[in-house]
Amino acid sequence: MTMARIRINLVGSPSRLSPLGDGHYVDDLTENVKICVDGGYEHFSHRGEFEQVDEARVAVYHWTGRTKIAE
Repeated sequence: MTMARIRINLVGSPSRLSPLGDGHYVDDLTENVKICVDGGYEHFSHRGEFEQVDEARVAVYHWTGRTKIAE
């Protein structure tokens, strides 16, 4: 049996992330999200907030910071 993926919205990130668009999903709301952008990782976490988008309940993930990729 497979679990349904949870749709998320990434907010509060630097403007350079705006082209990432929609379509981000997690399996569990306790997961933090890490996205590789411009030689680093942008980090997001869920604080319990949800929003309604069309007919869907979407989990809101807030930007928590950036780390550089270790070389």
